[in-house]
Order: sequence, then structure tokens, then C-alpha cells
Amino acid sequence: MTTLSRRRRVGLALVALAASGVLFRGNIASALVTRGDEFLAAGDAEGAVRMYDRALRIDRSAAAAADRLAFTLLVRRRPGDAARAYAVAVAGLQAAPQDPELLVDRGFAARRLHRWRDAEQAFLRAALLAHDPRWAHLAAQTAARNGDRSAQRTHLETALALDPHYVPARALLGRLGR
Repeated sequence: MTTLSRRRRVGLALVALAASGVLFRGNIASALVTRGDEFLAAGDAEGAVRMYDRALRIDRSAAAAADRLAFTLLVRRRPGDAARAYAVAVAGLQAAPQDPELLVDRGFAARRLHRWRDAEQAFLRAALLAHDPRWAHLAAQTAARNGDRSAQRTHLETALALDPHYVPARALLGRLGR
């Protein structure tokens, strides 16, 4: 058996590291999301944003990283955060178009940016995908913000179709007068 030169050993190690980075990028991104969650739990939103952003740079299809980054930006509320959260949610939805959490993030960011119709549609789609009446109720509130009582009523009825016992939708529909 011949001994590999130092240069070949280093080259082989670099190739192995590159291959493992490609093969395990999802795991690395997941670990960074977990680390971001730890930063957020400790009250360090900046550290969390850095970790979630790194996770997305490693794996653009990491829906959890996109969701956490968009949400943290929305909570942080710095100038430009809403627009960035919206862009992150939109990009995340390209990789995971059926992800209700990303749709909700998009809806909240759109509301913050006064893109009411976009927010309404994002919340409604999230409600239907997640079978969650809360998001249909939020779509109804957003429609009301636009003065669209017909859409408001439709979204409230959707919320009640998802959960007939959902009190907020029932109460608001009652105030509208069936």
C-alpha cells in the first residue's frame, strides 16, 4: 500500500467535506434553525435572524427556516423588516407552495405593507390548506378592511365550514346579519 502525499490527503479531505456538505445540507440547515430557536428563546432576535438566514443560504428549500426568519422579522418590527419578511415568505412558497405557515407569514407581511388583497388571499389559502378557521377569520377581517362585505361573509362562512363551533367567526357573522 502506498502512502498518499500530504497534498492528496488534503485534496481528498476537501472533496469529502464538499460531498458531505451537499449530502447533509438539509441537516445542517435544520441544526441552524434549532440554534436560531435557541437564540430567540434567549431573547436574542438578532442572533436568531442570523441563524435562520444562514440556514436559508445553505438550503433555499428549508421551509422551516423561511417561516422562522419571516416570523422573527415581523416580530422584530425594524424598518424594512416587513418587506424582507414578505420576500422571504414568497421565496419560501416557491419551494413549498402548500406550506400554511409560510402563507400566514406572507399574509401578515402583506398586511404590514398594506397589500390587503394579497394578505386576504394568503390567509384564505392557509385556512384551506391547514383546515384552520383562524386564518379564514383573519381573511374576513382583512376583507372588511377593504370594505368588501361579500368577501368578509364568504370567509366567515368558510371558517364555520372548517369548524362549526368557531365562536369568533360565528359572532362576527351574527353582527353582519346573515
